[in-house]
Amino acid sequence: MNYFLGITDIDHAKLRYRKLAKQLHPDAGGTDVEFQDMQTEYKEFLLSLQQNHKVVTPSLKSPSAENELINELGMLAKVLIKKQVPQNYLRQKVQTTESSLKKSLFADIADWLDSF
Repeated sequence: MNYFLGITDIDHAKLRYRKLAKQLHPDAGGTDVEFQDMQTEYKEFLLSLQQNHKVVTPSLKSPSAENELINELGMLAKVLIKKQVPQNYLRQKVQTTESSLKKSLFADIADWLDSF
């Protein structure tokens, strides 16, 4: 059988696997043979995908580039807050805006940032 024919990435393969597992599982009316065949094909498919596309599976010990970027942005935000860069910007907006609602909101946010 070609259960994963036309699938080109792991996310789609996982979705197809879940759908097929619900259909082919012996408790859902499928047979043991069909279910085992599908599972075997899924494992082989994942291995071939990883080999063909050089997919690197993320580990908990090595953060991904995305996580590193998020951490760096968090540190940058802390530095900016400590130096009161956003607070100063918001206080300038309080002085230049005409809306009393916006003035109050900007002032409240600046005060809240000061608490960090």
